[in-house]
Amino acid sequence: MITDKQIIEAAILVYAHKPDATMTEVAKEAGVTRITVNRKFGTKKDLLEIASTYCIDRFDEVLRNAQNTDYSALEKIFLILKGFSQLRNHYFFWMRTSIDNKSKHQEVFMRQLEMVEQLVIAAQQAGDIRTDLPSGWVASLFDYMAVTASASTYRGVVAERDIYKISWETLLNGISPKKFF
Repeated sequence: MITDKQIIEAAILVYAHKPDATMTEVAKEAGVTRITVNRKFGTKKDLLEIASTYCIDRFDEVLRNAQNTDYSALEKIFLILKGFSQLRNHYFFWMRTSIDNKSKHQEVFMRQLEMVEQLVIAAQQAGDIRTDLPSGWVASLFDYMAVTASASTYRGVVAERDIYKISWETLLNGISPKKFF
């Protein structure tokens, strides 16, 4: 039997890569009928709202799990990057469907971003991240690294096994083979 969570995950995957998809496409991905999706979640708008809340909750889990360790700030940042990379379709979905919507999620998203920024500041103070970069700039990169991971794996540009390594190396070293400044 297909669970509500499996249908929500199917919706996230489908809408992440095709925001104008139909409920029928979500149902097909989930392995159920469109009637089942409608009966359980109502309209597309309702399903998008439920999926947005589900995504925000998953992001919170990643942040809480990292915060609840005894690791250094930089190690916590790695855990968050890894967790967000695992939720790459969730990020891609959320960025495409919710970020411009001034919903209740916007406030939670900003709180989450501030949590990451505080870790960046701590890592900067420890000498692990350049202090000449604004902490908010570095914190914002996490969201786009997750979106990049989603688009790249979806397109077949990066293998699943390489996501964490490439994301981490890009975050720490940038994209240039040499320093320009």
